[in-house]
Amino acid sequence: MKTPYAGLPAFIISILLNLQSKAQTVVETAVTDDNLIFETWLAKPFDKAYKFVLFNLNTAEYNFHTEETNFMSYTIVSYDWKKGFGPALGTRLLKDRAVGLGGVQYTFHSEKFFITANFTSEIKSNPDFELFSIVQYRPNLSEKIKGVFQGQFSFNINTEEHLFSFQQLRLGTDLEPVQAGFGLNQFQFGPDWEYDIQPGLFFRLEFK
Repeated sequence: MKTPYAGLPAFIISILLNLQSKAQTVVETAVTDDNLIFETWLAKPFDKAYKFVLFNLNTAEYNFHTEETNFMSYTIVSYDWKKGFGPALGTRLLKDRAVGLGGVQYTFHSEKFFITANFTSEIKSNPDFELFSIVQYRPNLSEKIKGVFQGQFSFNINTEEHLFSFQQLRLGTDLEPVQAGFGLNQFQFGPDWEYDIQPGLFFRLEFK
């Protein structure tokens, strides 16, 4: 019998691997009227030339009304073929369902900007397709404080219709290693684009 905790062991393992990494790792807690969300993401180069890059995102979401818990783990390994663009392979674990992914990725990383964008297809017959990206900008507000402007976006379709999309927005301040501020999650479901919006607050730690 399936339970809402079926993906918990893999989710915990992924988080522990992130926390032990020396790469850029973000650990975030966000709260809205409907949900408590725990998220980690990791960007890790395998070599000094940044040719091979691992990106891993893990999310756990608890709904206050239904008392359901959902887990998702998303992992992509890419090769920088030319100026940040290159082929990518990975996997997505959603609850107790895992699927392989193949596609292309673009990555850019500097002191103030972080950008990753993946266009992937599930490796199976009748696949779903996804365009996923994170865009982060951190300008200097003072000598010690930075601003945090971040968008996380996903657009999912199959060969017939729109499946779901989401936009996760973050606006706050960065006093290393702590970041906090206002959060907004938006969702669109199905071919009719049914809409849900969840404003809230976020708190995160970033390790480098």
